[in-house]
Amino acid sequence: MKITIIGTINKDLILPFHDTPIESFGGIFYDVSILSQLLSENDEIYPISFVGEDISGTIDAVLQKMPNVRREGLITLPQKNHKVILEYTSPQRRREKSLFQFPPLEWKHIEPFLADSDMVIVNLISGWDIELKTMQKISEKVRNRLYLDLHYLVMDIDNLGRRSPRKPEAIEEWLKSARFVQMNETEYRIISEGYRNEVDFFQSCFNEDQILLITRASKGMLLLYERDGMIAHKTLPAFKIQKVVDTTGCGDAFGAGFVVEYIRSGDFSAAVEYAQLVAAANARLRGTNEMHRLQETMEEIKALNQLSV
Repeated sequence: MKITIIGTINKDLILPFHDTPIESFGGIFYDVSILSQLLSENDEIYPISFVGEDISGTIDAVLQKMPNVRREGLITLPQKNHKVILEYTSPQRRREKSLFQFPPLEWKHIEPFLADSDMVIVNLISGWDIELKTMQKISEKVRNRLYLDLHYLVMDIDNLGRRSPRKPEAIEEWLKSARFVQMNETEYRIISEGYRNEVDFFQSCFNEDQILLITRASKGMLLLYERDGMIAHKTLPAFKIQKVVDTTGCGDAFGAGFVVEYIRSGDFSAAVEYAQLVAAANARLRGTNEMHRLQETMEEIKALNQLSV
């Protein structure tokens, strides 16, 4: 199995709600570290990201301990690494600041890693990780194997690095570029303004072969797709967990879990259930620092929910 992940590796400073600060690598490092735990040593994970010279040696040393992660797609830049400060004002709500921004990745950085990938994940960590024209080139090559997490595409930034919601230009072109499109409930509300409901939004903005996944934290998720000319609209509950430790990266965990199970089974309903299990386990861990406990945490959640996933 080969999975390519396009986006940005962050330095994260997480200020949890009523808990101690967490410093860890974030952004697509969540995807990478989660996939590394879920896959075998014989599988291949190719992150594509710029890396600041201040952390390039550390990142290289950390990834050397993950034998299924390849480092050829990482490009060191002579600047500080992109840094994100996440201050939680409740278990789910947060204020965000983005510092030391990278330029967008270019087609030449991405194209060598696409041809034989079983799935390509585009995770828009900064919102300008790639430009639309680059996304469209990726889509031309691998659209049926392309998973898009909109993420920070729906966030603007001011001159102090503070992030705020906004509806991006040409959003319909972004939405139609990938077979699988993931967004959370807040992102959905931002880009669906003017549509009556999720079905109306899906009919207007997606093609018949696409699958839309709207994650809703503890409320579970919505799955929309077309079958026999009708829009299927399914609500799936979240798994019970004993205590939420840190919700940062749960969307990334969901996407990584979905991609792994979909490649294995080709069943997107099974992939959704597995993705929710991985996301629930992520919420029990502090940043990416505890990702080595992912599998055992998934087993604990399965036992709590009496699952056989």
